[in-house]
Amino acid sequence: ASLAHQLRTPLATALLYSANLAQPELSDAARARFAGKATEQLKRLERLIQDVLLFARGESIGRDDIPASALIAEAAQTMEPLCQEKGVRFSVGSTVGDAFIVGSRKALGGALLNLLENALQASEARNDGTAQVNLNATLDGRNVLIRVRDTGAGIAPEAQARIFEPSFTTRGQGTGLGLAIALGVARAHGGTIEVSSTPGQGAEFILRIPAAAGSTDEEYSK
Repeated sequence: ASLAHQLRTPLATALLYSANLAQPELSDAARARFAGKATEQLKRLERLIQDVLLFARGESIGRDDIPASALIAEAAQTMEPLCQEKGVRFSVGSTVGDAFIVGSRKALGGALLNLLENALQASEARNDGTAQVNLNATLDGRNVLIRVRDTGAGIAPEAQARIFEPSFTTRGQGTGLGLAIALGVARAHGGTIEVSSTPGQGAEFILRIPAAAGSTDEEYSK
């Protein structure tokens, strides 16, 4: 019932904006505005349905050889213009060298984007001119650690205990499946996601994924 309500809301809004387009006295500027808002709601609906489908069927892990640096670069390329549009600073750093991960590039990329989009929403909601999202990747022995940090309001301890539960959300929009999907993808790759947050001081999510054998020989020998 909760999912049906969340799907119905953007659909009803898009239908309302679309109906307004039929008004003969509508100015070109208003028509363009209504068309844009209808498209925006339909895109939101598409994202919600995609989350539901991903959660329902899961993702096949696959056997792609994924350079960790490429995974970071692709995520940064997607997020940079989104942050710029919202007035949120975006920084990225990577010291993973030639390390690579074996699995599903699509699933891992989607999980990382879920974390980044959450960080953007948190920072945007508290944008006082210093809002920022940081993406950083490092090696920790045999693991690739991808850190996503925001400057939002932080997460209350009671919410941290439930934040990866399906359909749990502290926002009025969304299915609450994004973090559940991200954690499922991490676990399917032999990894996990940790969260660290102090209310009022933002939050940090750490995606920990095992590096493929042989991809970080220098690290393994330490």
